[in-house]
Amino acid sequence: MKSRNNFILLAYPNASPFPYHAWTPLAILSLGAYLEQHGISVEYFDERIHKKERFKELVARNPLMIGLSTMTCFQIKNTLRLAKLVRRINPDIPLVWGGTHPSMMAEQTLESELVDFVVKGEGEQTLLELVRAMQDGKKDFSGILGLGWKGNGKNTLNEDRDFLNIEDLPFPYEGKGKEILLEYIRRSTDTLENIGYESSRGCPHKCGFCYNVFFHKNVCRVKSLEKVRTELLKLKELGVNKLTFYDDTFLAGKKDLMVNILELLKELNFKWIANVRINTFTPELIRKFKEGGCVYLFFGVESPDDEVLKFIRKGQNRKMIDAGIEVASRGDIPTLYSLLIGLPGETEEQMNRTLDFADEIRRRHPGAEVPIQPYVPLPGTLLYKEALKHGFKAPTHLEGWKNFTNDEVRNPWIKNPRLLNAIYINSFLAFRYDRFLKNFWSKIVFGPLHALSLWRWRKRNYTCFFELYLYLAYKRSGRFFIWLEKLIKN
Repeated sequence: MKSRNNFILLAYPNASPFPYHAWTPLAILSLGAYLEQHGISVEYFDERIHKKERFKELVARNPLMIGLSTMTCFQIKNTLRLAKLVRRINPDIPLVWGGTHPSMMAEQTLESELVDFVVKGEGEQTLLELVRAMQDGKKDFSGILGLGWKGNGKNTLNEDRDFLNIEDLPFPYEGKGKEILLEYIRRSTDTLENIGYESSRGCPHKCGFCYNVFFHKNVCRVKSLEKVRTELLKLKELGVNKLTFYDDTFLAGKKDLMVNILELLKELNFKWIANVRINTFTPELIRKFKEGGCVYLFFGVESPDDEVLKFIRKGQNRKMIDAGIEVASRGDIPTLYSLLIGLPGETEEQMNRTLDFADEIRRRHPGAEVPIQPYVPLPGTLLYKEALKHGFKAPTHLEGWKNFTNDEVRNPWIKNPRLLNAIYINSFLAFRYDRFLKNFWSKIVFGPLHALSLWRWRKRNYTCFFELYLYLAYKRSGRFFIWLEKLIKN
C-alpha cells in the first residue's frame, strides 16, 4: 500500500436528476472550511459542476480519506457510484459517509462494504478529530464522539457529540471554498439564486415529517447580527448579488433579528430567497421583506385540515394559514405554498380537500406556485413510527434507500401510487412552469405539456398519463435532456 497524501477529498454527489438543482454545497464547504481553519488541506468535488475526470484525478492523488455527503434520496445512488469508483481506483482509501441519511441510519450505513466511517450529525469537529487520529496512525477511534467506525471485527457507534458554538464556525467560502463559489457565480442564474448562505442551524419547530428533530435534536442556533453582517459583506466583496438562505426557517423566525438583517440586505442590494413560516408575517414585515430584496418565499403549508396539521405536529392551524395567505397575497413577492398528500392514515376525503385547497390558494394568491408532494417516510422523523404501524417496510440495506423520493410512492397504505405520482408531476407542470420551464428550455418543448397539465388539473383527469413515462425517461436519461436544452438555447 503506497503512502497517502496529506489532504482530504470532500465530495458532494448529484442530489437530483434536474440540472437546476445545482446550489453551492454547504454540506461539504462548511466541513472543509473548518478543516482548513485547523491547518488541514482539502479538495472538493461537486458532481453537478465538476467533470468526472476531476474526481478520478483527485482519487488517484491518494488522499488521506474521502468524505461523501448524502441525503435519503436520489443522492444515495450517486454516492454509492462514486464510492465504487474509489474502490476500483484505490481500495485502501478510507470512505467517510456523512449527511442526514448516514446520521439517521448510522448502523445500517456502516454495514455497507463501501463505508469505512460514519459521521453522525454535525460533522466539523468529528471529522477534524478523525483526520488527526489517522495522521497519527491510530487504529482505535473509540474516543471520537459522533463517529461510527469499523475495527476489531465489529462495527462501533460512539456517543453523539454536542453542537459547536455557531459563532466559532468559519466562513465557508474562504480557502478552497472560494473556488467553488466563483464557479457558481459564473453559472447562469436564470431559474434560481444558486449561492447558499446559512444564518442558522436547526429549527424551533417539530414537524413530524422533517429530519430536523432527529438531526438537530430540537436545538436551534442563530448567528449573531455581527456575524451575519460580516459574512454578508464578504459575500458582496466576492461578487455575490443573489443568494438563498439555507435556514430551515429563516433566522429561526426571530422577528427582532429579521428587522436588522432586512435593513442590511437592503443596504447591500441583495436579491434573495427564504423559507418562512406562514404565520410570521404582518403587512409591515412583508413590506420590509420586499424592500430588503426578497424575490421568492417558500411556505410549508402541508394541509388545510386542522386534524392533519395536528397529526403531523406542524405547529400551525387553518386560521393561521388563511391569515398568512391573506398577507402574502398582497406582498408582491413570488411565493410557493407546499402541500403534502399520502400521509399515514389519510382518507380520500382529506386528500381531495388538499387538492381543492390548492385551487383556493391560487384563487386567493394568483400566480402562486402550489406543488403537491407525496409523503416520504424518512428514518428518524417523528412520523416514521406511524409509517411502520401502517405497514411500511424499511429497506434492509443502504442501497435500498436510493429511490425514496417524492416522485416514487412506496407507501403500502396508498391504494393507487400512480395517482399520487401523477398529481406530483401534474402540479409541477401546471403550477411551476413559469419559474422552472418557461425560459429554461423552450415553450416549444414544455408549452404543450403545461397547457395539458392545466386541463388535467381542472378535470382531475389522469387517464393515459403519459407525462409520467416522459418524466421517468428523463430521470433515467437526464443527459439527453441536458443536451436538448443546450441545443435549443443555441
